[in-house]
Amino acid sequence: MALINEVKQVCDRLASVGWRDLLLQQGLDITATNLQQELTKELPAINRQIVGFEDFAFEGKRGIEAGNPSRSLLFHALASPNVVSANLGAYPTLAELEIIENFVYGVQPPSLQDLQVLASRQPLAIAVFACEYRPASETVHRQHADFCFSRTGVARVGTAKALYNDKLRGFLPAVEGDLKETFRVLPARYSAYIAVQRTGNEDAFGPLRFQDGDNTKLFWVPLHKLFNGTECIRGFDLQVAMKAHHVNQKLRRIHLALKNAGWDEPDISNPPFIFTEGIAEFTTASEFGTGLLVPIVHPNLIEAATYQGKLLTFKVPPNSPTLSSSLEIPADTTGARHAPEYVHVRHKILPNGQQENLNDQKDVEAIVKAGGYDAQHYLDFTGDGSIEAICPELAVAIPRNVPAYSLVTAPDFFPSCDQRELLEWTEQSVPSRLRQNLWRISPETLSDNRFAPNLQLEDVDFRPEDKTVTAIVSLPRQGSVRQMPLNGSPTIRQAYLPDVAAGVFAPGWDVSFDSTNEVQHLASYGLGSPFPEDSKLCAALSTFWPAVAPDAARTFQPNSRWPTVSPLTDAEIGQVGNLPWDGISGPRRVTKNGKELIEYSDFAHADYVDNSLQNKFSLSLTAKVDLREYQARVLAMANVYQVLRIIPEDRGKWSVFSFQPVEPNNSELQQAQTQTQTRLSENIYRFEIYRHGDSFLDPEDSRKRLVEIEETVTLFVTPVNILLKRSNGTWSRRRV
Repeated sequence: MALINEVKQVCDRLASVGWRDLLLQQGLDITATNLQQELTKELPAINRQIVGFEDFAFEGKRGIEAGNPSRSLLFHALASPNVVSANLGAYPTLAELEIIENFVYGVQPPSLQDLQVLASRQPLAIAVFACEYRPASETVHRQHADFCFSRTGVARVGTAKALYNDKLRGFLPAVEGDLKETFRVLPARYSAYIAVQRTGNEDAFGPLRFQDGDNTKLFWVPLHKLFNGTECIRGFDLQVAMKAHHVNQKLRRIHLALKNAGWDEPDISNPPFIFTEGIAEFTTASEFGTGLLVPIVHPNLIEAATYQGKLLTFKVPPNSPTLSSSLEIPADTTGARHAPEYVHVRHKILPNGQQENLNDQKDVEAIVKAGGYDAQHYLDFTGDGSIEAICPELAVAIPRNVPAYSLVTAPDFFPSCDQRELLEWTEQSVPSRLRQNLWRISPETLSDNRFAPNLQLEDVDFRPEDKTVTAIVSLPRQGSVRQMPLNGSPTIRQAYLPDVAAGVFAPGWDVSFDSTNEVQHLASYGLGSPFPEDSKLCAALSTFWPAVAPDAARTFQPNSRWPTVSPLTDAEIGQVGNLPWDGISGPRRVTKNGKELIEYSDFAHADYVDNSLQNKFSLSLTAKVDLREYQARVLAMANVYQVLRIIPEDRGKWSVFSFQPVEPNNSELQQAQTQTQTRLSENIYRFEIYRHGDSFLDPEDSRKRLVEIEETVTLFVTPVNILLKRSNGTWSRRRV
């Protein structure tokens, strides 16, 4: 079927549900008899005051502009998550968006010679990109809505099928009505393009967040999308196939690193030590079109590994490095990780095959440190790999094939926030008096990193010099471009480009790095085995990866080096209600021998692997935290430390016992306002923090830890004023 006929089918379906009326306001009739003529005519009176069209490129003048999606009003209208209206009864499917996108590139198909001229006679390649159409504020140049491209895509594992929200033009990790333990898989979309390699150019194509030295680095830049048929490139009838290959080799890497842990070759070259099935695959669902990589749904985020019909165990080496009750496999002297940094070893398998949960032992840390026992191996279904495009008809004309790097990673517990947004807020908006000590670990984004893709992957043409694989670029732009308004609200669909992913430091949440022949490269096998073991440590260490890892510092006993940075509410950690994000209820006040203490789940005895196996993790509450709320919490916590004159070195001496938003009719708040003659407005948070004394395991329950209280402070916090009361004193006011 000709592309224009497919476009007509899309337009006919959408016309009857409000889209004809909406687009007629722009002078475009999607029911016109000669649809191609209508779509390519110049539109003299585009109305950019209509909701969602504010950031449509000023240079856009047609329904379809050949080769330029961002200047094609029809594509923008259908693809932008900001184009919404109560008068629209339905929105396009992913497959329908793909049809319109292909028509943009196929309405005037270029010849191969045209593309060579466009590339300034530089060598062409067939390159695969993860791609998203984004509002102006999220694009590379931030001048108008546009496509963003990266040669790295980030999909996320889950326990339920993917859910596409056509109004948001994206996938959601959870929705109202889902079971509290539901984690929907989050796909990533890939497309093949003819591309050219160019040094970074901030004005032409980027990359996003241009780094020092990017003007000397080479970036693959898309020029023209490839798709099936005769309308893509003149003179060719193309068949484009996408091939995905992923691998999880965490268990193999553990045994290569530990030696003498019970398994060696050839066993460790077999599943489940290394496996390629059950990670992710391209969907064949017609409504999703082509190129959508979807993680495989599993009943649980992790499972016990088996081999040769038996539980797979390994010998925990004696006197190995540990962190708390986790086995640690240290990085080499360059920081490169050849194996998972942390390994779960607290499920001991006895000679009779029975499991002993070492978390029930008072001295679990000492037992893990001593080693010498058989521990259960666990699998997660994360991995990394490649996405390659095969186009036999162009194999001679364009022999170079550049695959994309694909990450299938752990869930993001704050899907409505992302690393880049937090990083830019920190750099541009946070007051200088707070900025330097705002985070324990800065919200570094993966798209800012300059590493090669995983050079250890077999049969993949990843090259050591290719160090811009996670960068985000745009189509090349020419000439001056007018700045459009950046007033679109942040999108709440789940993005899958690397600016929403965490960087590689120590090692990371989404990916780590290794070194091969002295070339540093990305690799997922450096992350925890299984990933919840890493999650516990990242969360407890002051939101080690902001925007993906919740800050669980106040869930566990105080740690002098890792104070709370981004507090979770009492409900989010299960102090009230029954929905703790990690399955571990927060602290509570208890009285022992007439003395008031704070009781915590002891960090060493807390087990995210146990909780994952029991489906205790939940997105129900953290998924509702949007960017502004997250920022407000971080700023409120920083202001609390500031007004109490707690210097950064002393923050670990204090712990947040309670944190929650309050309504203006709260009786304690009203008393504080009366005593201080101050009326608080806007979002109001109530903090209860305390300076802690000694801590010790509960003699009656070694899974609990008791902490002495030295001093308490209660605060009501807004961005302007703070009301505070020390212990049982009177309320006073402080200006922020």
